[in-house]
Amino acid sequence: MIQLRRIYMIGWLIGIIALTSACKIAVGPDAAGGGSAPGAQRASVTLRMIMPGDESARMREFIDNELNARLKKELNIKLELTYIPWSDYQSKVELALSTGENYDLFWYGMSFVSDYKAKGYLRPLDSLLQTHGQALTANIPLDNFKQYRMDGRLWAIPSQAFTSAGKFTSVMVRQDLLESVGMKEIRTIADLEAFYLKMRAVDPSYYGYLETDRGQDVLWRELSDQPLTFLDENQMFAVNEETGALVNYLESDLYEEVARVRERWVGIGLIDKRLAGNKAANIDEEVAGKLLFRVGAVSRAMENLQTVQNADPDAKLREYYLFPSKPKYIVAPSNEAYMIPANAQHPELAMQFMNWILQSKEHYNFIIYGVEGKDYRIEDDKIKLLTNDQFMYEWMWRNKNYFMATTNVDDSVVQDMMHNDDNAKISRIFGFHFNPEPVKNEYAKVLAIYNEKFLPINLGIVSYDKEFPGSMEALNKAGYDKVWGELQRQYAAFRAAQAARADQEALK
Repeated sequence: MIQLRRIYMIGWLIGIIALTSACKIAVGPDAAGGGSAPGAQRASVTLRMIMPGDESARMREFIDNELNARLKKELNIKLELTYIPWSDYQSKVELALSTGENYDLFWYGMSFVSDYKAKGYLRPLDSLLQTHGQALTANIPLDNFKQYRMDGRLWAIPSQAFTSAGKFTSVMVRQDLLESVGMKEIRTIADLEAFYLKMRAVDPSYYGYLETDRGQDVLWRELSDQPLTFLDENQMFAVNEETGALVNYLESDLYEEVARVRERWVGIGLIDKRLAGNKAANIDEEVAGKLLFRVGAVSRAMENLQTVQNADPDAKLREYYLFPSKPKYIVAPSNEAYMIPANAQHPELAMQFMNWILQSKEHYNFIIYGVEGKDYRIEDDKIKLLTNDQFMYEWMWRNKNYFMATTNVDDSVVQDMMHNDDNAKISRIFGFHFNPEPVKNEYAKVLAIYNEKFLPINLGIVSYDKEFPGSMEALNKAGYDKVWGELQRQYAAFRAAQAARADQEALK
């Protein structure tokens, strides 16, 4: 009997020890989806992110205090956000990616996704999005994701879900200054030149034009009788939207016409030779309120208003399309892309952070505008800014489901944005990505020659007649014909695949 009692007691003690151990495991750091017992919570993980721009004082304070306090509580992460000036962003992001620095998340424009994917800088996002991106897929249309699918996988998150037709083919002007010289709107190249000359007569300190590295297709709406869309960020090739044919833009008559307009603009001072190609100096002019017009981006009149009103509280901005009766095309529903590098240490948390932004309108307003009552308040369903400092760029995350204009934006500008896509058409190149890998050596040489010899022609600071023949000869020696041939081959395959899909849909 005593022996049986001892056996019973030993079994009872073993059971208690096992039960106690099980309880300890149940309340450990990984129990219940990552929660932990009070006092035993794991240290928050640092999420390293790169963004373009100059960090404002309030933005740094907001990240260090209100934002990170909330992210620690809700996601158990600490955001380490590094801002890189716009003028250095491309080179420094490229350096960070090529050297394998352990950043977890970064932003860039649509055109860089295929290049970075080809170079092995990115990780595919399908499983991460499926597991951690429910709010992203609920608030961003499926078509927006399609533009970043290559080789059957997703390589970027299209953070913006808003109107996008004709992006970068409009012109944004200082509407208050336009009206001050007796003009109401911009509809032609002659209107732009008249606006500049009238303002110069009033005050010669105003600068005519900012983005000399863009804007050729702004002029196409007047100069070309065919609807063309640029095929590449470097502006060498285009597609004819009516016929679907590729266009060798550099060797076209249209390129010559655009170059001559730019030369004329340099001649009258509308493009300042001292500032041409100097992004940092150009941005300084805009910040100082001295910019008369620049390339538009559907909603740039709203995006840039806070900056220009810091210099001139009475400033107004508005966007116009030359020859507005001509059609607009949707090349990409979102030009904004958030990517997770291949060497990211915390890819899951990067996706969770992006998803967190779109989980609610309150989250969205918080990260874009700051603390309600301190940095902004809502008045008549608009955002009243209480600080002049920038937070997360609103345009990078603009979403139809959550969007509210700021109170300083005219209703007419809001209407322009909301109806921008009315009667728009889908571009022939929607979803097309050129892979330069088969001609990577020639492509690298072509880009080097293009940047050296064609950019000055684009800017109007050298003579087209004098410089074009030699520049084109150098481009051909670098392998331009091989790049052009490979582009045509890939585009033909893209169109054939589109036609095959259309036939399959028709049989269903």
